[in-house]
Amino acid sequence: MLTRDQIMDALKGHPLDAFDRSIDVHISRIRAVIEDDAKNPRRVLTVRGVGYVFARKQDAEPGA
Repeated sequence: MLTRDQIMDALKGHPLDAFDRSIDVHISRIRAVIEDDAKNPRRVLTVRGVGYVFARKQDAEPGA
C-alpha cells in the first residue's frame, strides 16, 4: 500500500501540497486503462484516508 504522500514524494521528490490532487487524477486515468469497470475498480483500490493498493485481478465476481 502506498499513501498519496509516498507517491508524490517518489515522483516529485518533495512533500505533497495539501491541496494537490494530481495523484488522484493520475490514479483515475490508470484505472480507466486497466480496469474492466473504472467505477468499480478491482486492481487499483482506494484505502480511504490512507492511499492506494494494487491488487491482483479477481477472476470471479464477489459472492459468486
